[in-house]
Amino acid sequence: MLKSSVPAGYFSLSSQQIFSWSFLSLFFTFLLGETLVPPYVQRLLIGKNAKCTARGTLFSGLFSIPFFVVTGLIGLIALSLDSNLNPNLAMPYVIKTVLPVGVKGLVIAGMVSIVMSSADSFLNSAAISFMNDLVIPFKSSVLSEKNRLKMAKVVTLFTGILAVVFAVKIKNVLDILIYAYNFWAPIIMVPLAAAILGVKGKADSFFIPAVFGILGVLVWNYLLKKPGGVDGLVVGVFCNFIVFLFLCKVKRRKV
Repeated sequence: MLKSSVPAGYFSLSSQQIFSWSFLSLFFTFLLGETLVPPYVQRLLIGKNAKCTARGTLFSGLFSIPFFVVTGLIGLIALSLDSNLNPNLAMPYVIKTVLPVGVKGLVIAGMVSIVMSSADSFLNSAAISFMNDLVIPFKSSVLSEKNRLKMAKVVTLFTGILAVVFAVKIKNVLDILIYAYNFWAPIIMVPLAAAILGVKGKADSFFIPAVFGILGVLVWNYLLKKPGGVDGLVVGVFCNFIVFLFLCKVKRRKV
């Protein structure tokens, strides 16, 4: 019944679609954009040891598969019910149309709890990063513990307000994620991964590649208008990596 209501093209991907530049770009955008983001790293660092952390990461990935499948099915159900529906409203529409009154409240409460669980992790990470990476290194002897806590609360509030503004201004959920990834992967991911792997470097090993990374994003997305449908995040990460690798080689030669 569902398949007959949805165009056949939604149930299959041709090799041409899978290996298109735009599809591969979307894949790598989400892969690189989600890599080593602070809320995930926080959870990894609380593991008992490396073996437990690796096992937990594996099982969390396996458990996520059915959740993603269910999410996709919800989208297909919404499409079968209303082919002209705004994709961002798929979940609320299915809840409103399909579920009985009592179950609607439970599902909505579950959705809110899921959103809040993720939101508080990201807000907390933003406040911690701001305090530990920017404020404390410069004013560690000036600020008391009480003032640090107050400043962290202010940062959390400001980040939350900024997130609301982005959510209102950018209508598409995927666009919001990609926009956020463009501020993360091209700037932070390469030097952070290098540091975790034990590669030592000075401050310029972070700042110079970061500048080239964000320039790569801006030039590719806004000046060149995303040639081939490839997002600038992939280009920015590549630029960051090449410059970082070049600086590492130059420093090794000097040594």
